[in-house]
Amino acid sequence: MSALALEVDQAMQRLDAVTASRLERLVRDAIALVQPISVADSADSQSIRFPLVQGVRPIATEEVARLQDEA
Repeated sequence: MSALALEVDQAMQRLDAVTASRLERLVRDAIALVQPISVADSADSQSIRFPLVQGVRPIATEEVARLQDEA
C-alpha cells in the first residue's frame, strides 16, 4: 500500500492547486465509501450515501460493452 501512497503523493506534487484539490477529494470520497458506517456516526456523517433502487436488475456485461461501443 505504501507504493500507492507514494504515487498519490507524487501526483499531488506535480498537479496545480485546483487539480490537486480535486484528486484529494476523490481519494477522501473513496476512503469514505469503503469505511463501515456505525449507527452513532450515521446521523452526523458526511459520507457518501447511495439510495437503494427497488425493482431494478443489475446491468449485464454485454450491456456495458454495448453502451461503451455506442459512446
